[in-house]
Amino acid sequence: MTPVTGHVDDHEAISLLQRLVRLNTENPPGNEGPAARFLAEYLEPLGFETEYHQSAPERGSLVARLRGSGGGRTLVMNGHLDIGPIGTGWTKDPLGGEIKDGKIYGRGVSDMKSGIAAMVSAARAVTLSRIPRRGDLILLPTADESSGGRLGMGHLVEALRGLRANMAVVGEPTVGDVCLAHRGAVWAEIVVTGRSGQASRPASGINAIMAMGRVLRAFETDLAPRLARHTHPLLPAPSLNAGLIEGGVKTNVIAERCRVVVDRRSLPGERTEDIVREIRECAAQAIDGTGARVEVSVVMAKPASEIPADAPVVAECIRAFEAVVGRRPALRASPGYTDAHWFNLDLGIPAAVFGPWYLHPPAGSISDIPDEHNYVEDILIGTRVYAQLIANVIG
Repeated sequence: MTPVTGHVDDHEAISLLQRLVRLNTENPPGNEGPAARFLAEYLEPLGFETEYHQSAPERGSLVARLRGSGGGRTLVMNGHLDIGPIGTGWTKDPLGGEIKDGKIYGRGVSDMKSGIAAMVSAARAVTLSRIPRRGDLILLPTADESSGGRLGMGHLVEALRGLRANMAVVGEPTVGDVCLAHRGAVWAEIVVTGRSGQASRPASGINAIMAMGRVLRAFETDLAPRLARHTHPLLPAPSLNAGLIEGGVKTNVIAERCRVVVDRRSLPGERTEDIVREIRECAAQAIDGTGARVEVSVVMAKPASEIPADAPVVAECIRAFEAVVGRRPALRASPGYTDAHWFNLDLGIPAAVFGPWYLHPPAGSISDIPDEHNYVEDILIGTRVYAQLIANVIG
């Protein structure tokens, strides 16, 4: 091990993760503010300059900068503080951070509070090692990623328009691989409106729920096969999921309105307006002749993005991983959306998605519920990889 990785305090790293897990940042509502402020208090004694940014009540993100002497490269490391819905059926406390049989349990322990704890603990190791630092390290623990990031990285993008950095790493769990690309997502609301009437007299109204059934069937039989024909060297084809549906007011009343929200995953280069138009045209054709009408609007849009395999940030991730783990990581892409696009497309900072854990089989559950978990050993290996990465880039 190098002097830098030798300064990783295993107990402190896992204790930090446990403290983060015990702060409930379930999104919605988020409530990431206490976690962001906790990290500011943790990092300031290490020499970090911190700025707390609040996009809405208690929707907090942190900008923490460790300055170098000058003339070196600047590295940004990003991770999201919010977690997905806690759900039910847990056999462990989802906010407990319990450790058993080498695993740590809790909602968000994998996606992605392990990443936050690893990068912060790695930064601590770098400061304790006292290696010469020419470049800056910027840590960005942010809010709202699981709902699109508008209140997190989206808010910071406006505040950090002048941010300059050579590279960024987004610490989503990637089983040690380096992800060059990620899919995007458009959440589209489809509202079908008919006409209310009496169930005993079907001709007295236009049933919006029945019309929406035609729309969903068209999505499955017409739109989905067309999406499957889209190709990308690393990413799976675009996909469409109907995740929410509501409609009607009473069983014996013809439904006047039905609402569905779909999640349409996208590839790099696809435009939101084209995606929405395709959905609208498919829906309109499906209900043609029924007398119902359809409207489509955007709830959330998060573009896909990618970087080339020869980007310097990719080389640095590979170099750090090889130094600590002893093997070369694979290059691939993430089928889910991440906050990398804010760096690649908005800030002009090449960003790789790189979470160097889940290294010993069987892999953890990543973000599955119940009983989301991660391996303690793997988190500590990932922390050392991050420490090596930071030292290589800013040293």
